Amino acid sequence: MPRSIDNMLDLSQLPVTERREIRDFFQFLLTRKAANRKTDLSYRFSDLCGTLNWKGDAVAFQRSLRDEW
Repeated sequence: MPRSIDNMLDLSQLPVTERREIRDFFQFLLTRKAANRKTDLSYRFSDLCGTLNWKGDAVAFQRSLRDEW
């Protein structure tokens, strides 16, 4: 359920235009925080470190691939 500024602050003392401005800014901050959270969830490959068992000479294989070009 989306959070609302009305549930968090009492803005009844402010004029309507200022309440609208504060709500818009609050929504902007929530949107930016959600966007940052999505980028933080990007996959990290650190859990795969050390799991590859290469049989053979990796450098020689890399050179052979490069030489194909």
